[in-house]
Amino acid sequence: MPAYRFCRTDDIPFLADALNACYAVHFPDHKLLSIADFKTEIRELNVWASSCMAAWEDGKPIAVVTGAKREHETLVHRIGVHPDFQRRGHAQHLLESLSHKLSVLGPEKIVAEVSDDQIGAGDLFESVGYRAEGTYADFVLAGPLSPSAELSELAQIGLDDLQRSGAWDSSVLRSWERAFATLQNRKDQLEGLAISSDTRVLAYALFRDIPELGRREIVALGGPTGDQQADANARGLFDRLIGVVSQSGNLRVMIPKISCEEIPWTLLESMGFERQRTYTRYVEFPGSRMH
Repeated sequence: MPAYRFCRTDDIPFLADALNACYAVHFPDHKLLSIADFKTEIRELNVWASSCMAAWEDGKPIAVVTGAKREHETLVHRIGVHPDFQRRGHAQHLLESLSHKLSVLGPEKIVAEVSDDQIGAGDLFESVGYRAEGTYADFVLAGPLSPSAELSELAQIGLDDLQRSGAWDSSVLRSWERAFATLQNRKDQLEGLAISSDTRVLAYALFRDIPELGRREIVALGGPTGDQQADANARGLFDRLIGVVSQSGNLRVMIPKISCEEIPWTLLESMGFERQRTYTRYVEFPGSRMH
């Protein structure tokens, strides 16, 4: 019979093994997760061992869910079942157990960011009460843009500068990896460029280089979008801004998990970005089950 339990900090080695056996096994192109990788996710994404749960049988992991926790919501970061134990209700049980725990301890919302090419994953979340709320997409720049601005025309900017200036819009729907808390945790990895007037930031981009993956990730974008005239103005600003940011040597320029609230996808596509994977954001309020 399988056994289930929530985890503790000293379970990190077991959780890394469980993720490799039950999650990474379904993605052969992904590298296996090390203990160091898991600890990095704890620091940067606020993964909590106490929001992780595993099932095992005969001493071997057969299913696992990991959760990242912040003040107002918990993210179902990963969930997986060993190939030999699929379609036996393990994933559903893990999600229901996590929901029951959070209905008592909080926070009030659970979210999941589910890749639309993971067949059946959306049905799993809907079967336990999650509802679709928004969408994200990965974009990859087809080729470097010709810079229409000199680096000297742009100002370096950081996350704190954006917040102090009021340029950071906290009402915009952002994925967990693009959320302010994640960027704050990764602040030392980020570079930023902005186009500014005498009184305000007109457009900005924050990015980080990940040489071991061969890419430059643009992790935040902001500018005067929202209507036809604003989008037209934004196109000129972003052409200048992204033209410089895209000069990344051999690194592929990509924008991971961006919502169309952060910047219109049509604007990105008009600049030469190609849409790759898309994601659906699912939401559940575990406290509502108690009423």
